[in-house]
Amino acid sequence: MEESGKKMNEEINKEPDNQKDTDLDLENSEKEIEKQEKILTEKIQIKQEKSEELEKLPLPHIRWEDVVFSFPQPKIEFGKGVVKNVPKAIFNLLDPTLLHIKKAEIKRPKILIIIGHESVKKSGSLDKILQSCENNNIETIVFSCGKGEADVTMVNEAVEMALEEKVHFIVGIGGGSVMDVAKATAGIVTNGGLAEDYHEGKPFELPGLPFIAIPTTAGTGTEITNNAVLIDKTRGHKKSIRGSNLMSKYILLDPELSLKCPPEITASSGADALVQAIESYVSIKSHPLADIYALEAIFLILPNLRTVFDNGEDYAARSEMLLGSFFAGIALSNVGLGLVHGLAHPIGYKYNLPHGKVCGALLPYVIEYNLEYRADKYARIGRIFSQLDLFTKYEPEATDEKNSQRLASMIKELFSQIQIPLKLRDLGVLKEDFDWIIENTKGGSVNSNPRKPDPESLRELLEKAW
Repeated sequence: MEESGKKMNEEINKEPDNQKDTDLDLENSEKEIEKQEKILTEKIQIKQEKSEELEKLPLPHIRWEDVVFSFPQPKIEFGKGVVKNVPKAIFNLLDPTLLHIKKAEIKRPKILIIIGHESVKKSGSLDKILQSCENNNIETIVFSCGKGEADVTMVNEAVEMALEEKVHFIVGIGGGSVMDVAKATAGIVTNGGLAEDYHEGKPFELPGLPFIAIPTTAGTGTEITNNAVLIDKTRGHKKSIRGSNLMSKYILLDPELSLKCPPEITASSGADALVQAIESYVSIKSHPLADIYALEAIFLILPNLRTVFDNGEDYAARSEMLLGSFFAGIALSNVGLGLVHGLAHPIGYKYNLPHGKVCGALLPYVIEYNLEYRADKYARIGRIFSQLDLFTKYEPEATDEKNSQRLASMIKELFSQIQIPLKLRDLGVLKEDFDWIIENTKGGSVNSNPRKPDPESLRELLEKAW
C-alpha cells in the first residue's frame, strides 16, 4: 500500500515529455536572444568608442545664415515583434483631432493593407497582422500591388479599392515600392484625382488617410519621408510626388521582418540606404540636426552591409541596418539628396533596373565629381571608413584631401563584395542613351547637389561611370 502510494506520487510529480521539450525550446530561445543582445551590445560599445574619436576631429564649416529647418516626426516603435502592434497603432490614431475622422462614428475600424509580392505572405508577417486585427475587431482588406517599382497604375487601383471599401486607415507592409504605393494611396483618397495629376503639380492640400508604415527591407527609408517615387509608363518618366500631408502617422520597425530578405535585395536596398545617407550629409541644404542622423546612418550601415549580405539571419546586424536606413530617411526628408538620385531615376526607368544597384554604381563617380565642392564632408566620411577598419588602416594624421580622395575606392571595394555592379555598362546602359539620360536628369535631387551640373560635365561623369 505504502509502495503503491509512492509510485502514485512519482507519477503525479513526473514532468510530461512535451513539457520537457517546451522547456528546452524556451531555454534555447532565451540563450539565442542573450547571444544576439551580447553581440549588439559589443557593437554599440565599439561604435561609441569610434564616435568619441571622431568628436575630437574638426567639424565641417557651417553657414548658419542658411540654416532653416522644421522636424515633424510620427509615432515610432522599434523592436522584435512590434508588427503585432498594428491594432495599438490604429486605436492610438482614432483621435478626434484628426480632421477627417470622428471617433464616435467608427464602431469597427476598417483598414486597407497594401503588400507587394508573395514574400510577405510566405514569411507569416501578413498572417500576424490579420490575426491581431481580427482579435481586436478590426476589419481588413488586402491589396497586392505585385512585383516591380511603384507606378501610377498601382496607386490608382489601390485608391479605387480604398474608396469602394470606405476604409479608415492605410497600412503598408513591404519594401520601398510598397511604402510609396501605400503613402500615395493614403494621400490621394482624401485629396482626389489620379496619381498622374500629382506629377503635374497638384498639391496635397488635405490630410491623407492615416498611414501606418511597416518596412520589411533596410533601404529607402521611405517610411519616414514625405514623398513617393512613381513611374508613369504612359508619359515615360519616374518622378516624385510630395507634400507634408503624405507623412506616415505611425511607423513599426521590426527587424524580424527583414531576416528572410534575399541577398540581392539586401545588397541593392542597403546600397541605396548608404547613398542616401552620404548624399544627405553633403547636400547644400544640410544642417546640424540632419547631419546627426546622416552620420549615424553611415556608422550603422557601413559595418553591417556585408554582414547581412553574407548572413541574413544575423538579427543584430539587421537591426542596425534597419535603423541606419530609417535615420538616412530622416536626413533626406529634411535636406534632400543629390546627383546620384537625379541620374538614377531616369536610368532605372529606361532600363527597368533595381534602384539601389544604379545608385551604387554611380556613387563613386558622383563623389569624384563633387569632391572639391564638399571636400571637408567627404573627408569625414572617409575617416569613418578607415576608423571602422573596413578596408584602409586608420591614419590619424591623414589629411582631408587624402581621406576624401580614397573614399570612392573604398566604396567600390565595399560594393564589389556585395555584388553591386561598378560600371553602368554592367547594368546594360548604352552610350547612345546618354543624351536622353542627361535631358531627364532634373528635379529636386539635383537641386541639392553640391555642384550644379551642366550637360557637358554630366557627359564626362557618365563616360567615367560607363
